[in-house]
Amino acid sequence: MAIRNRPSLGQVALQDTFWKPYLQKIRTCMIPNVLDKLEASGYLENFVFAAEGKNEHKGPPFSDGLLFECIRGISDFLAVWGEEDSSLRDTLETRLDGYIDIIAAAQTEDGFLCTQTQCCYPDKRWGENGGDIIIQHDLYDQGALIEAGIHHYRATGKTKLLETAVRSANHICGYIGETPKANRIPGHSLPEEAMVKLYRLFRDDRSLDPLAEQYGVKPETYLAVARFWYDNRGNFEGRTLSWDKRFPPPYNQDHLPFDRQREAMGHAVRATLCYTGAAAVAREMDDTGYMPALNALWDSVTLRKMHISGGIGTRHDIEGFDVDYNLPNNAYLETCAGVGLAFWSGEMALLRSASEYFDCFERALYNNVLASIGEDGKRYFYQNPLVSDGSVARWDWHGCPCCPPMLLKLFGVLVTYIYSMTTDTVDVNLYIDSSCCADTWTLVQENGRITMDSHGKEMTLRLRVPEYAADFAVNGKAPEQMDSGYAVLQGIFTPDTPVTVTYELPVRRICAHPAVEADRAQVAVTRGPYVYCAEGCDNADVDLLLAKEPMLTYHPDGRITGGTTDGTCTLIPYYCWNNRGAYPMQVWFRQEDWQEGGDWTGKLYQEYTG
Repeated sequence: MAIRNRPSLGQVALQDTFWKPYLQKIRTCMIPNVLDKLEASGYLENFVFAAEGKNEHKGPPFSDGLLFECIRGISDFLAVWGEEDSSLRDTLETRLDGYIDIIAAAQTEDGFLCTQTQCCYPDKRWGENGGDIIIQHDLYDQGALIEAGIHHYRATGKTKLLETAVRSANHICGYIGETPKANRIPGHSLPEEAMVKLYRLFRDDRSLDPLAEQYGVKPETYLAVARFWYDNRGNFEGRTLSWDKRFPPPYNQDHLPFDRQREAMGHAVRATLCYTGAAAVAREMDDTGYMPALNALWDSVTLRKMHISGGIGTRHDIEGFDVDYNLPNNAYLETCAGVGLAFWSGEMALLRSASEYFDCFERALYNNVLASIGEDGKRYFYQNPLVSDGSVARWDWHGCPCCPPMLLKLFGVLVTYIYSMTTDTVDVNLYIDSSCCADTWTLVQENGRITMDSHGKEMTLRLRVPEYAADFAVNGKAPEQMDSGYAVLQGIFTPDTPVTVTYELPVRRICAHPAVEADRAQVAVTRGPYVYCAEGCDNADVDLLLAKEPMLTYHPDGRITGGTTDGTCTLIPYYCWNNRGAYPMQVWFRQEDWQEGGDWTGKLYQEYTG
């Protein structure tokens, strides 16, 4: 089977009227603000403490990882900055260079780098000697370092952070692995995918051969330790369980070898990052041993444990999954879990290009993820409930500020998800106006018009049919050939033979599976990928009883209006709520003359037709 890849950042240029200014706000408002707040929280100072051998640390155990994740995300913005705001770009690059000098100075001689462990319990590396790997985050922090080193190198060509990351990775691979090495599993996933990325970097980038020789890099060892972390879950020989009884093995997906896991369990962020890494490992393996687990876990999440907003992780106590169909509207739904679901969706689509993965990607992106950041680009939701009594508001900063770094990671690489390709196939996954330039073809999409030049080569163009699209047409006709939710065109494509994609975005009333007690006899309102809500500043009461008539009406400003049994209502996209003050909000509404029905095979949500 041909290997499917995403384009690199430099291959995609964005012209979209929504996303281009949105990402401009992220880089000019959010990025400097987040760095200022991380510095004020002492996260950079921790590396100075570690370098000086001080018994002092500020912030949570994973503070290093949050700083590294920001460096990764910011590096991706630097990679495609362009000419505008060049002074800000230079300022950010210089600022990161200063950070990297401080970070590198804190690394131990053998390559270990986790400031809280170094400062507070240096004898408890990897959770040993009475430590706890779930709480310490030694592997998580260093996995984030590895990702930051890779992305910073690709953006700037500089290798100082990459060298720091390689020293850390080599130390991990030298200590952890098959017997006689130590049996240690990440308390928080992320390093699994990071090791796969490092493997690919040194496998593919020949300009790094001198650095590889200098540090004794053997790329296959990085892939081997990533696979070890999946095959040895549930194997506790030579290691101990968490001493904090809130964190049993399912909490960090450590209850069974990965290939035997079938139900999504535990902390939702750890889970999605675990599954993303497993999909990355699966792409590099010669067999399909992880696929039954990945497919079963995908169904577990998307058919039984996912909210209509793409939010996952119902339980507040563990920030994680609950039993099937328990989807209360005051659920936890952490921002980072929504980002993790988007990452996992994108990775699954590289294993099997099916429209369901980007349906899920968009569900999480346009609702759970976008809602988590305020209009000003400087305020955030940690949790994303689907109902509020007016007491919920975004925070300026948080004692556990994990959400902004995860958002930067996703926004920094968003354009690479628009397309995917093999040597002779191009998939259009997202209808975001942009252009993509590969070695043997170019493609431009603008307002549904797709112009491709395959330079005389026979190619296949696959166009995703979104789950929310009605009357999807290619060049004015229903698609003649479909494959896994994509309309398929084949031939030699030239600039003078553009392809036109059209579809309608009707306002829909959506109902949940009958087993979802919280939403029984209720509907949610959607248009396109957006879920809508009622907010108290527009409605006297957000607990609406929607009337069968009149119909719900979409307006050009993005509002939807409609009738209730005692008046009218105004709905706005869920991601826009809480930007005009703290008001009551609700997503699910009672429906007049509710009627149960429908075939629910393979579905968690579908259009209400009663």
